[in-house]
Amino acid sequence: MLCALLVCLLPGTLGHTPWKQDEAYSFGIIQHMVESGQLLVPTNAGQPFLEKPPLYYWTATLFAHWLRPVLPLHDAARLASAFYTGLAAVFVTLFARASFAAARLSDRRVLMTLALYLGSVGMIKHVHDLFTDVALCAGVAIGLYGLQCLAASAAARWRDAVWLGLGVGMAAMSKGLFIPAIFALSSVLLPVLLPACRTRCYLNRLLLAGLVALPLAATWPVLLAWQAPDLFDVWFWQNNVGRFVGYSVPALGAGATPTRVVEAFLTVVFPGSLLAVFYLLCGGWRKCRRPGVAVPLLFSALGLAVLQASATSRYLYLLPFTAPLAVLGVRGLLLLPSRGLDGIQWGLRGLFSALLILVWGIYLLSLPAATRSWLTPLGTWLPMDFVMPVQPLALVFAVALTVLWLRRRCGYPSHRPLAVALEWLSGMVLVWSLAFTLLLPWMEAAKGYQGVYRHMSASLAGKWQPGDCMASYELGESEAPMLYYFTGILHQPVTALPQAERCRWLLAETRGAPMPPPSGWVLFWRGSREGDTSERLTLFERAAH
Repeated sequence: MLCALLVCLLPGTLGHTPWKQDEAYSFGIIQHMVESGQLLVPTNAGQPFLEKPPLYYWTATLFAHWLRPVLPLHDAARLASAFYTGLAAVFVTLFARASFAAARLSDRRVLMTLALYLGSVGMIKHVHDLFTDVALCAGVAIGLYGLQCLAASAAARWRDAVWLGLGVGMAAMSKGLFIPAIFALSSVLLPVLLPACRTRCYLNRLLLAGLVALPLAATWPVLLAWQAPDLFDVWFWQNNVGRFVGYSVPALGAGATPTRVVEAFLTVVFPGSLLAVFYLLCGGWRKCRRPGVAVPLLFSALGLAVLQASATSRYLYLLPFTAPLAVLGVRGLLLLPSRGLDGIQWGLRGLFSALLILVWGIYLLSLPAATRSWLTPLGTWLPMDFVMPVQPLALVFAVALTVLWLRRRCGYPSHRPLAVALEWLSGMVLVWSLAFTLLLPWMEAAKGYQGVYRHMSASLAGKWQPGDCMASYELGESEAPMLYYFTGILHQPVTALPQAERCRWLLAETRGAPMPPPSGWVLFWRGSREGDTSERLTLFERAAH
């Protein structure tokens, strides 16, 4: 399992620049902290960016400082995601052991939970991303472990309350008030289901958890309110209360749709989500008065209900519920008959074998000497004129990984539910690792900003003069920090074109057709990411008078 975790984490974590959307603005904040040493106000390309609290940014800044001599700044910062994913895996394991009252960490049910957690569709993708939700998932795992221990015993240990408080504090400092509110609701409602929680001991432990969580969750908001009350209002009233109620959604985006939570439930937290539903439909809901069922069920149900009621939502908002749904999913997997498990395992082998052939086929057809006509359908996402470089080390790793997976298929345990869970995890890790080893240069060309900004910088060589500044119009929160990272130019945003006259240069971002030169400006350069036909960058120079 440790090897699977390492193979899962490294491909896709290292070797590419920050990608749009969350990675780019997250890196902009981290770069600002690294260069300025200012840690209180998250700042993206010179502009305060108060969407999320700074715990993840602080951690990534530390990794960047430590590893900057040996890694590019973005790769060093992204290792914070690997750190938080490893931390989450440890506490998901402990949470599963407490939920199943298992004697050992090597219990089959514990291993199955970890496999469903690491192999979930959303987790396999987002644990490689440079963004705050990775730290949030770690905080959720720690908090759930503490809450599960408190719910399972009338004489819970004090340290269990500390774990709960630490997890809630981390969640608050990673993403805001949503997950701490779910923990609070779960803690208050658990006594309705569990007699062990109707005691003074449980109440005392919750008070201790609150005392642990409060300084972790409140110190940064209090300092922000003291030093920059206007920015505190932006964070609290617009990005927390306003997003949930809805009055700030038109300005901030990410508006909810009636089916988004259901769609995310069926995709982001798959397969744990469907297995959990199967367990409940098979009568698992009758066991909701057992601590091992009550905690993950109540936490997940409350979270999904609040998300459904919220005015804003994104698919990744369901990531924190991967761990509790994996625990319930294991219970569902254990209910499947042997014949059904055999069919699922053979189906997974066929699916991942086909995907293995597909990834290798795309790679071989993308090499310089190959014919690319078969790859035309990929032109929607990838530039067709990109020339795939031959990378010997990546090729050796991909071959070794393929051989290892083919040999591993014959070595699964005889316990069928565990074999199915490991089949799923190994297949997901295989496909992800192959794609982000063999095809990474092609994806970097499509999703990264290094190429377009380096081209713009080369065009500006000899033209940019000391004292010049660059105004920007409609430049996105992802494009602005990448402009600074790859060119060293810090943009000066304007909301109306006449305001740009204080600068010699004007960079505009448009969707669709390129922007024509405004009055008083002449076209200097146009560009976009390779294969991107929707977002275009246009650079103008102020006309000489």
